[in-house]
Amino acid sequence: MLEFALLLVPMVAAVAAGWLLGRFQRRPASPSHIPPGRDYYRGLHQLIHDKTDEAIESFIRALEINSDTIPAYLALADLFRRKGEYERAIELHQTLLARSDLIEEDFIRIQLSLAKDYQAVGLFDRAEGLLQSVITEHPRDEQRHTARRQLAKLYEIQQEWELALKTALKLPDSKRADVAHEMAQYACQLAEAVFDLPGPEAENWLKQALKLDPTCVRANLMLAEHRMQRHAWRGAIKHLKEVADQDPRMIPETLSKLSDCYRELGNLEAYSTYLDQCLAKHPSATAVVERAQQLAGKEGVAAAIHFMIPALKKHPSVAGFHYLLELQLQQGETESTRSLEVLRELTQQLTHTKPDYRCQQCGYESKTLYWQCPSCKSWNTTGVIQGLEGE
Repeated sequence: MLEFALLLVPMVAAVAAGWLLGRFQRRPASPSHIPPGRDYYRGLHQLIHDKTDEAIESFIRALEINSDTIPAYLALADLFRRKGEYERAIELHQTLLARSDLIEEDFIRIQLSLAKDYQAVGLFDRAEGLLQSVITEHPRDEQRHTARRQLAKLYEIQQEWELALKTALKLPDSKRADVAHEMAQYACQLAEAVFDLPGPEAENWLKQALKLDPTCVRANLMLAEHRMQRHAWRGAIKHLKEVADQDPRMIPETLSKLSDCYRELGNLEAYSTYLDQCLAKHPSATAVVERAQQLAGKEGVAAAIHFMIPALKKHPSVAGFHYLLELQLQQGETESTRSLEVLRELTQQLTHTKPDYRCQQCGYESKTLYWQCPSCKSWNTTGVIQGLEGE
């Protein structure tokens, strides 16, 4: 309800301004202006008494259609679409397009807005047709760029990744930079579709993703996995280490794969060195536990505990504390064994139930790393949760 109210305030302001502009601006100055009509005052009365739907209808009747009031009409149509009243939004846009006195700029704006209506109700062919007509039939670059950007998003919704990428690549460099992370994700989607096939196609898409967006963590993770499937361990290590430069918060996503690669090469000492570097520059719960596990296997439980206690003081985490409890229990029977077991069960429940990832755009949390947030549909905004219950 609050969101709707926030949308209604600027809409009403736009309607009121549009009415006044449409009523007076095109008329010569006169000492006796024509006052607002009955519908206008009825709309204000209905708005004051929280009759928002009736108020909108009254404002529509009061509003003259001309170039000055088009923004108000588009605001109303956008409001209908946000409320899920798609038929009303489409009807309003079609009414506007039927007028013969529209200037070209308004005609295009209405087409772009109507395309959003068609997209919202799943009429993708109609939306695509409108956007293609703006791109091919109208000369103004800015409008064509807007239509092309909207068309790329339309293809994205339909999971037409190659069309989405080709469309976005036609944007000029300045516009393309704004959507580089999305284009890189389109390339990753294309790589995923052919990931298990023989040949270089998957790697070519992933290399293009990194060319489009050098900060694309997903591309390096996928390249590393692709190399690991082919036992190219050194190449996989290279791509996994590049993640630290792209986004240090994503280092925990690389550590288990790095451990496998170094183990295959028979060089776990190099992995230990890398873990120490990560702990010095970008500490995380996963890195602390990985290092402790190495020490437990090589030097024994006591050495691992000796490492964990100061490490947790510097970088406390539930996951780290849980592993410390496991180490303590491995030392054998003590008077506090039962208490430690209870604590371990509690921390295990916490680590198993808490989300591991959070979208920085909308706050959506999950146990799965989504490259496109399921809630707000933003790309590349989900990362590893930091802090006591995270990394």
